Amino acid sequence: MSNTNVFEHGGKHYSTAENYIPQEIDLFSLETYGNWNPGRTWSRPFTSHPKKTPGTGELVTVGFEAKKPYCIVGIVSADGKELVHKLDLQLDQCSVFHDVGVTNKYTILVDFMLTLSPERVMKGGSLFKYEREKDARIAVIPRYGDADSIKWFHIEPCVSYHLMNTFEDGDEVVVRGCKANATIIPGPEWGENKFEWFSRGFNFKKINSNNRIDRRVKKEGMLFTCVREWRLNLRTMEVKERDVTGTEYSMDFPTINADFTGLKHKYGYTQVIDSLASAESGKAKYGGLAKLYFEEANKQRTHDDGTVNVKYHWLPKNNFCTGLVFVAKPESTEEDDGWIVTFAHDEESDTSYVLVVDAKNFGEEPIAKIKVPQRVPYGFHGSFFTSR
Repeated sequence: MSNTNVFEHGGKHYSTAENYIPQEIDLFSLETYGNWNPGRTWSRPFTSHPKKTPGTGELVTVGFEAKKPYCIVGIVSADGKELVHKLDLQLDQCSVFHDVGVTNKYTILVDFMLTLSPERVMKGGSLFKYEREKDARIAVIPRYGDADSIKWFHIEPCVSYHLMNTFEDGDEVVVRGCKANATIIPGPEWGENKFEWFSRGFNFKKINSNNRIDRRVKKEGMLFTCVREWRLNLRTMEVKERDVTGTEYSMDFPTINADFTGLKHKYGYTQVIDSLASAESGKAKYGGLAKLYFEEANKQRTHDDGTVNVKYHWLPKNNFCTGLVFVAKPESTEEDDGWIVTFAHDEESDTSYVLVVDAKNFGEEPIAKIKVPQRVPYGFHGSFFTSR
C-alpha cells in the first residue's frame, strides 16, 4: 500500500508511504506503472514528505526499516534517474521519520524518539512506541556529508510529525514544525477504549497558557498541536525554542509557498482542529485554516510571549477540511500571492467539495467551492500539480 502522499519529481508523479518503496502513477487514469528505484540503488521505503533542495532541484528523502541499517538518507538527482548520495545515520534504534527538511546546505531530521521494534512485539510490547524518556533531537546534516559530519541538537521532549519549513539564518538553522506533547501512534494501550482515548486527547480544556497538560486529568488534551520554532546555532550548539502559536487553537498539516522551501519565509498555513467535533467523534476534524505571519508579533497579546500574528478562515458548521496546499498565482511576485486549496466535506448534506481561499484576503469569503463527485476521506495529504 502506498497512499499517504503524492509528489512530483523529474516530471513524473509518485505515491508514497513509509512502509513501501514509491510507486509511479498516472495522475489522470491513476494507473500504477511500477516501483521507483532511482539508479537501482534504493530498495527501502520513502518518507511521505521528500523535499526538493533550493537551487539544484535534487530530491532529499529518508527511509527507515526495522533492521540495520535502520535509517538511510538519500539524495536523488534532479532528473530522478540517479541516487547521487546515500547516508547511513548509524542509529541505535529504528526511529520513525515522517518528514524531512532541507536548507541551502543541509538536510534536517527531527528524531522525537518514536521507535519501531519487532523485537518489542515478540516480548509482548507494541510495534511502535514513543520513548519520551529518551532525548528528542534534531539532526543537521551537510548535504553530502557522512555520519561523522552530523550535528545533533537536543531539544525539549515533543512529538513532531510535520515540518513547515527549514532554512539558514546567519549561524543558525531555523526549524519550524508542528509539535504535540504526545503521539497519535501507536494510539491507546491494549484493551483501552479507542473512542474514549481519542476523545480525551482532543479535549483541550486542560491546556494552560504554557501549552502544558495537567497530568492528573487522564491525558486530556494530550494531542494539542501548535507550531514550534527551533533555532539551532551551528557555531555554539545552542538551541532556542518557542511556540509561535498559542493555546487558542490546535493546528497541524502545515504548508508554505513551495518556492520558499528551504529558504527564509514570511508566511505559513495550517489546518485548525475543531476540538469539540473531534472530541465528540473520537477523530481529528479540521474546521478551519490558519495563516501565520512570522514577521508580525501576536496582536492579541498584551506582552511579548513569542507568538506571531495569525489570521483564520473558518468553514461553515459541520464542514471539515483535509489536505491543504498553497498554489501560487501565475507570474506572482509576492510570497503570499496565491490560493489555499483544500478538500472539504459537508457532513449535513454529505457532499464534498474543493475549497479555494485567497491567501492575501484570508479571512474573507472563499474564491470558489467546487463540488466533487465522491467523498475524500479526512486525514489524507494533498498535493497540487499543473497539467501541461
